[in-house]
Amino acid sequence: MNKYIKVLSVVLALTSSVYLPSAFAASTNSSTEMLITLAETDPVLVDRLNDIALNDPKLLKKILKLAGSDATQLERLINLAESDPQTFEKLVNIKDVEATEELTVEQPMYSTFGTIKDGDIMQ
Repeated sequence: MNKYIKVLSVVLALTSSVYLPSAFAASTNSSTEMLITLAETDPVLVDRLNDIALNDPKLLKKILKLAGSDATQLERLINLAESDPQTFEKLVNIKDVEATEELTVEQPMYSTFGTIKDGDIMQ
């Protein structure tokens, strides 16, 4: 019976991973591994994630983006999103600004000395 529950949990996790946003395609390995681990250890959390995936995929995208691949953070973020949606949205905004600043800092600075017009360089 216990083996049957584990198999069912893994199937549920894999089924719910179909609803993951395509933005997480780059980090599929870590999120999929985390979902499988959750299915084996905490099927109730997988059910909650599945409900969110079916009812509010945008919320799921935000939660998974903030949690990364940490299962404990995932559960804490789900609890926060359910109990205090305003604070959760503030955290999402803060994380978005942080990610935007990281992108602007990491981009190399390019300099152009002239303008290209029809293949010729004008100086």
